[in-house]
This record gives sequence, C-alpha cells and structure tokens, in this order.
Amino acid sequence: MCGRCGGRTGRRRLFPEQTPPGLNYAVVTGTLLDDPREGGGPGGTPILVMEIEFPVADPEHPRLLWTHASYEVEVPDDVGGQHVEELRKGTPVLVAGRLSERCSLEDGRASCRGTIVANLIHPGPPPEQRGGSLGARYMP
Repeated sequence: MCGRCGGRTGRRRLFPEQTPPGLNYAVVTGTLLDDPREGGGPGGTPILVMEIEFPVADPEHPRLLWTHASYEVEVPDDVGGQHVEELRKGTPVLVAGRLSERCSLEDGRASCRGTIVANLIHPGPPPEQRGGSLGARYMP
C-alpha cells in the first residue's frame, strides 16, 4: 500500500492545508463556439454564458490529439470587464475558474452539465504562445 495514502490501517491522511489550493480548479485554452449570451447565476446574479471547445491530449501519448471537448463557462460581471467586447464566436480564449455543475429540469427530465465559473478570462492566444509563460500570475 502507498505510504502516503494512510498506511496499513486504512485511515486516510488529511490534506496538509485546510483548503487545498487548486482543488476543482481548471485553466483551459480553447475557442468560443458561439457568441456569449446573457444569463443568470445560481442566485440570479447577471452573468455571461459561453461555450468553449478545447483539444484533449491522449493520456498515454500526450503529443497526440485524443478528442475535442467543450465546457460551459459562466463569467460574472465583475470578471469580464473590458474583455467582454472582444469575446465573439471563434475567438481563442484562456479561461480559469472553479469547476461546478448546473442542473435543470426540462420536460420532466433532469439534466446536469459541467460548468467553469470563471475568475479570469483572457481573449486571444494564450500568453505562452507569445513567447511568455503562463506562470503564477494566472493561478488562483
């Protein structure tokens, strides 16, 4: 058994910090699939809703494309700022935020979808493609 996993007793060790940094947090670069639309957050707060598509590497061969995935992104008013005007269908974008889930009821059927609640959005190519590095400035 893994020594870091709690030993033979089966008891699991606690995280070294009360709130582990970066837990359930995503940083994604991709392309907007459509123009952003206005929506409402869980508490009815105004947000922009957009869908981002991004490539997914093969887990066994990271240099090979495995598939493309998409996620819905919720951008609170205080996060979008001046960048909102630049967000249009087909725009490359970097998004960072907490992973969440939104459920709805339609025609008597419940459906849930993964969502990124953004706390950073940057239109255009990712900074590392301009010769820089993502670095700590984009981390939570």
